[in-house]
Amino acid sequence: MYLINEINLILALLLLALWALGGWLLTARAFYLPAQERLIIGLGVGLVTSNWLANILAQFISPEPAFWGAALTTVALGLVSAWPIKRDLFPKTSFQPTTWIIFIAFTIMFTLIGRGFAFFDDHQNLAPVSIMATGDVPPHFSYNPDLRFGYHYFLLLVASQFVRLANAGPWTALDLARGITLALTLTYGGFLAFRITKSRLAQVFSMVFMAFAGGARWLFLLLPIGLQRQLSSSIQLIGSGADTGPNLITAIYKYWKIEGLGPLPFPFMFGSGLDPSFSMFHNGWGTSAIVMALLLVLLTSSVNSKPSSSGQVSRNGITGYLAYFPLVILLASLALANEVTFAFLYLGLAFAALFWVIQKRSLRLPASFWKWLGLMIMGGVLALLQGGMLTEIARGWLERQSASAADTYFKVSFALGLPTVLSAHLGNLSMLNPLQWVAILGETGLAIFAIPIVLKQLPVYTKNENWLEAAWIGSIIISLLMVFVAYTGNAGPTAASRMQAHFLTVVKIYAVPLLWVWAREHGDNIQAAVFAWGTAAIFSGISLFGLQIAAMPNPVYAIYLNQLDAQMFTRQWDRLAPHTMVYDPTFPRAATVLGRPIRSSKTMGETLPEWNELNDYPDPYKLKAAGYDYLYVDLKYFTKFASVIQKDCAILIDQVDDLNKGKVIDARYLYKVTDCR
Repeated sequence: MYLINEINLILALLLLALWALGGWLLTARAFYLPAQERLIIGLGVGLVTSNWLANILAQFISPEPAFWGAALTTVALGLVSAWPIKRDLFPKTSFQPTTWIIFIAFTIMFTLIGRGFAFFDDHQNLAPVSIMATGDVPPHFSYNPDLRFGYHYFLLLVASQFVRLANAGPWTALDLARGITLALTLTYGGFLAFRITKSRLAQVFSMVFMAFAGGARWLFLLLPIGLQRQLSSSIQLIGSGADTGPNLITAIYKYWKIEGLGPLPFPFMFGSGLDPSFSMFHNGWGTSAIVMALLLVLLTSSVNSKPSSSGQVSRNGITGYLAYFPLVILLASLALANEVTFAFLYLGLAFAALFWVIQKRSLRLPASFWKWLGLMIMGGVLALLQGGMLTEIARGWLERQSASAADTYFKVSFALGLPTVLSAHLGNLSMLNPLQWVAILGETGLAIFAIPIVLKQLPVYTKNENWLEAAWIGSIIISLLMVFVAYTGNAGPTAASRMQAHFLTVVKIYAVPLLWVWAREHGDNIQAAVFAWGTAAIFSGISLFGLQIAAMPNPVYAIYLNQLDAQMFTRQWDRLAPHTMVYDPTFPRAATVLGRPIRSSKTMGETLPEWNELNDYPDPYKLKAAGYDYLYVDLKYFTKFASVIQKDCAILIDQVDDLNKGKVIDARYLYKVTDCR
């Protein structure tokens, strides 16, 4: 399998083992967990804790000792938490081979699928992975190092550790990080389903539903042709939707036009610009935030309540103050993984408190609520200080108060408006237009019909003072209200899609187990109807998954990378002088391959005028005057500007050739222009 040749497997497994050991020890005496769940939940807790510590340590020391030190510190903290080490920490049922086989199979499968694709913002994500692995934590904007990159970079930092410690290319490291977190998401979702239903079959169905439930755009084809034309004429396609066809009625029959697809194209009718299935989360954050949300639910679920070792009964599975550290780290890391999920969870706690007040007809909230509020405040404080989007929002606000210029990439702002659902493919869909409800249903998918049974749990959880899970359910309400909010920042209007689609993530986690419990108390007709609904809900995801499998044996690097760049990465990554820049007319390429930034862009889609001038005439003296010390080009560009580039002061450091029958058909050249003054 080619993946083995792309990473130092021994070092990668060692890192994973340290995460699992540290997390298992951290949770061993802090929470009461079913024995069969402990070790794999420990892997998730250890991964999150170590990654959070790596984020802190890398701001003060070089990346390699920071990353190994974070993993070892996690183990050390676990030993302190679990001390004294006794036999009760090693129940015979703690290792479940079946669970681990499924987890490993999921990880390998989704990693290989990712290696076969090069779409969904790899131009945005691979360069930060490479540069963060050299020590730029928190990251600056890879294409303009003068700007701080206030991004949800948790998953990118995990990938950076595989680059630095396990010698993986950024393209492999990021796909592996996605594969691990998606496998953990499905495993933890299955644990939650089994706790609710006590059924292994329901656990399997829930995992399948979570993996593949998504949009149902194919519903458009069930409309009469007259309504299809009317609906199509009322919709203005955007983004890759507009690239696919001039209107919906045309695009629905075409293959989705997007760069970086595998060997088999994706029918547009199976896509969604609002709610792709988890198996299609090939973006910069993947399912990392869902992993943390599920860990919080599993660790604190009231199902776990049991007397602690001291004999004290504790609510929500927590056996004492030892639990506070991992819980606060999970909350803080949630902000680093996806600030939307973090903010909605916090706002969801307010709705949970409101339901409790209504139920009890009292404003005197119980002590358990104030404990959770305290933990969430601590997590929030760390979130404001640790780096990422929330840190940059806070820093930007302070800079505006002091009238100093903000030097951060993302600008965040919102505006109120009429109820509108924003699809990254179909554009704005008005909820005031009944004709567009079909399009909205196609983008949200059929999982939306499970909202009532999921929301029904909110008063149940608040009554039982299960505040974390109540906040998670309450976040659905916040997400639903986002149809009245438009994002007006510089990340693009479709950033609002993450806020509007959040409720579907929560629904997909709970839908199957809750419907399973409800349906088994009803007759065969109800059970058959629920099964048919579930099958229809995963139809698009299963269809796309079948096409994704074809990409597994066909690895790619990125749209802008090939085997020559991979060779140059092996030879020159992080070997150039520190704090320097590399000029490359294909600007994501050098940043990814060499681990050094480039000053090329105002935004992801808009280049700087001075970069454009250099692109038209890459004179080494001008490059040095613009702040560059190196030049990285391919054969085509070099051939065009050879007389300009080959000055006496420009020194060829390295060259990689692609030969065909002794003839160079492509090449990469790395020049040093430091002396061109």
